[in-house]
Amino acid sequence: MAQETTEGTTDPVAAANEAFPVNGLQEQPQEVIRASHGDWEIRCAGETDNCFMYQLLLNGEGTPVAELSLIKLPIGSEAVAGATVVAPLGTVLTRGLTFIIDDGEATTYPFSWCTRPGCFARFGLTDLVIQTMQNGTELKLVVFSVQNAQAPIEVTASLNGFTAAFEELPNQAN
Repeated sequence: MAQETTEGTTDPVAAANEAFPVNGLQEQPQEVIRASHGDWEIRCAGETDNCFMYQLLLNGEGTPVAELSLIKLPIGSEAVAGATVVAPLGTVLTRGLTFIIDDGEATTYPFSWCTRPGCFARFGLTDLVIQTMQNGTELKLVVFSVQNAQAPIEVTASLNGFTAAFEELPNQAN
């Protein structure tokens, strides 16, 4: 079960880690792009209903900087969606990942681990955050590189098509 915080609420990072089990030693099924909605893809593990929303985030020169994926958590979960951001190796882990919808309040989430593909931050998103994303236009993610730890690296995810993709995405099983 998800870890409880001192206030008795579920820790969104622990909830997301439960929903996204680390399974790097087993062979993973081929990902299939099942649908595209605006700037979002729905990708699934083979022909299963194990699906997630995906967007590759590019910098101003068109170079990939991060990957963002979301799943719908089981109905009744405190967080309605789980997010995973993969940033490049060489990310300053202690600065975390900053998440900003349009010009709203910034929230910082910790990185959990790094492997060859990059450094992973996983966290839960409440219904209010999902509604804000559905009504928004962009999501800014900020990380810092060890090469210049004082200069933030900001990438933007378009929220164009977010609502349609989220509505089509199946909930994960309990």
